[in-house]
Amino acid sequence: MTSLASSAQDRSAMARLRRVSMVARILCIAAAALMAFGAVWLWRNPEQLAAYARGTIGVSAPVGPFSERGYWAALTLGLVPAGLFVAAMLRLSSLFGRFGRGRVLEEENAQRLARVGWLLTAMGVATPLARALQSVALTFDNPSGQKQLAITLDPGTFGVLAAGAALVAFGLVLKEAVRLADENQSFV
Repeated sequence: MTSLASSAQDRSAMARLRRVSMVARILCIAAAALMAFGAVWLWRNPEQLAAYARGTIGVSAPVGPFSERGYWAALTLGLVPAGLFVAAMLRLSSLFGRFGRGRVLEEENAQRLARVGWLLTAMGVATPLARALQSVALTFDNPSGQKQLAITLDPGTFGVLAAGAALVAFGLVLKEAVRLADENQSFV
């Protein structure tokens, strides 16, 4: 009787794990898609690009029509942090897929989680650097006296750095937990 109840509980727990993992996968994929869509939308809309240059990048010099080389240089620079975010979300989605298949306490998951953390940390470092270089790219064809290097830091950048560091640490802790569980299992 106990084994039947335990088996039913195991199936119920696995069903919950699958549902939660599926929702998490969908949210990760949606976040990656929104970042990609946002990047395309921003760089195709001159008004939004000018607002982005003034607000997010911090350009205070006059923002007029952008030169072709400034536009493409700034676009390329902006794709670096966006690409890191998309890569992190896709890797995280893959990790949730593994969880949904019942593959939870595995060393591979710990390594994957740490990689997601490193990608987010890289994004946190790349974002202010990319924005500073974008400010140069978007203004280097401006007349003398209207070129600018803008350095901006925002709480979101620090949040991404903290989240990345936490995921790296959690990945390392999970790796050690898996090792200890394997070691304890070998004694049984």
